[in-house]
Amino acid sequence: MIQYILRRLLVLPVILLLVTLILFVVILQVPVEQRVMVYIPSFRPNLTAEQFQELMNATIERYGLDRPFFDQYLDWLGNLVSGQWGFSPSWREFVLDGLVRRAPATLELTLFAMVPSIVLALVLGTVAARRRNGLPDHLVRAATFVGWALPPFILALVLMNVFYAWQGWFPPGRMSVWVGPIIRSEQFRSYTGLLTVDALLNGNLRIFGDALRHLVLPALTLAIAEWALLTRILRSSLLEVLGQDYVTTARAKGLTESQVVSLHARPNAILPLISAGAVVTSLLISGVVIVEVIFNLNGIGRWAAIAILQYDVPVAVGFALFSSVVTVLASLAADILYGVVDPRVRLY
Repeated sequence: MIQYILRRLLVLPVILLLVTLILFVVILQVPVEQRVMVYIPSFRPNLTAEQFQELMNATIERYGLDRPFFDQYLDWLGNLVSGQWGFSPSWREFVLDGLVRRAPATLELTLFAMVPSIVLALVLGTVAARRRNGLPDHLVRAATFVGWALPPFILALVLMNVFYAWQGWFPPGRMSVWVGPIIRSEQFRSYTGLLTVDALLNGNLRIFGDALRHLVLPALTLAIAEWALLTRILRSSLLEVLGQDYVTTARAKGLTESQVVSLHARPNAILPLISAGAVVTSLLISGVVIVEVIFNLNGIGRWAAIAILQYDVPVAVGFALFSSVVTVLASLAADILYGVVDPRVRLY
């Protein structure tokens, strides 16, 4: 198992290098006249057209934007490794600092969407497979079809109108106004940046309840599509496994149907679910942008969306790189978990 993990870890730098290379090729498709605007202040008083052109030429030469491809790529890669991801003119802060500061909000939202969706997929996918063509199966399949087909922004707007505008139960944002002074005070210690976790570690159940209340609607919006995909995959996989000879043998030994499913069928049916990990991660990253904008969550997705609308190239590149790295790491975790569950994979 250790050798299997080491082989996967050795491939990781190569994959990340290819990701940065592809990303840099995309960056170079932007004309140099537009890329240079990142380095020129937006406030340029009393500059004639000739003076502005001279400023552009000097900036291009200073930052080497007209150098050969590989020279620019190596410089850019060196800046990434050293933590110099550029400066965001729209947010007036360094890109890496902005990503680190906003990552906890996005991570918290993702975790609260991922865990319930996986648990529900395991339960309802199993129920649908065991009651094939029965009423529970039809209900689960119909719910997954609607969940997969419904656009996240439509679902988010519906949930907000019903549960906030009408009922007033789950407000947008990350916290209520009264929470801000408390978490910024010296008495409140921030251990992880995750508001729910830090509230529990500080023993403040009131803040925990408030943070949880603000997470319900955005987490539910993110979880619906993920749950629908995972449930459909598990149902199909479980139906295939339940028809195998070893499952028939387990039934012949006198095991109950619950024991057959939990001990023999579901552990093997879970493998395609693990393989879908990278797809689910991509769904979460793409969905978190819409969800954070609609629910006014100050995470990476909302920050990137607003910056990109202002043609903030460093933030766009930083978000693309962040998304790529997360997807690659999720694929690596899925490969390792696949090897843990199925020992045969470790031979390859």
